Amino acid sequence: MAAISVLQIFNAEEIAKNANASFDVNLERMNAEGFFSLQITLTGTGTAKGEYLVSNNKVNWVEPTGASDIFDGFTVASGPGTDGKDIFSFEPELSAHLRIKITEADVNPIVVSAWLAVQ
Repeated sequence: MAAISVLQIFNAEEIAKNANASFDVNLERMNAEGFFSLQITLTGTGTAKGEYLVSNNKVNWVEPTGASDIFDGFTVASGPGTDGKDIFSFEPELSAHLRIKITEADVNPIVVSAWLAVQ
């Protein structure tokens, strides 16, 4: 079984209303086997949406046909403890590079911390 790599991709990142932030990950260096999860902690009064894009050349980023959002409609009252904390598994298409994009999808700012786990 391959090791699990964890990378903090957002550390109290402030995202203004209707804005987004993204983080690019070089999967070639992570020896990924295809298992991914994203842990998120959200504060603020906005609503977050998480999605991914993929690329094999780090120039052209693509939202693959049939891709699903990692999460949508996430607020400080979301998650199993209704405290703005949760973890989501997702299955990106095979690629050399992965971009995680968090968007404030409402009208109020958010603050996001997130960790990506890859196996």
